[in-house]
Amino acid sequence: MAIGVLFEFSGVTKEQYEQVSRGLTGGGLLARFSDWPVPGILFHMAGPTDDGWRVVDVWESPEAFEAFAQRIMPLLAEAGMPANPPSVFPVHNLVTE
Repeated sequence: MAIGVLFEFSGVTKEQYEQVSRGLTGGGLLARFSDWPVPGILFHMAGPTDDGWRVVDVWESPEAFEAFAQRIMPLLAEAGMPANPPSVFPVHNLVTE
């Protein structure tokens, strides 16, 4: 079952987000699904909010997201981003084209 994952990072900047992205890819930004360090990502979106940064992902399963979480958590800490847990919810409908 696909899941949606919503991260809300108060006080986080674009530069911090991009630092984490470079850590995941080995130097570049996350531009294609093939850039991701683990399989299973179906959708990714990130952008600024009034007080920080928001990330919305869709993963093909909770297990795929958990594998990703193991990779990203140390990078979030290294970038000085809060380790607040995301909101995770089942995906009822995902339109891709």
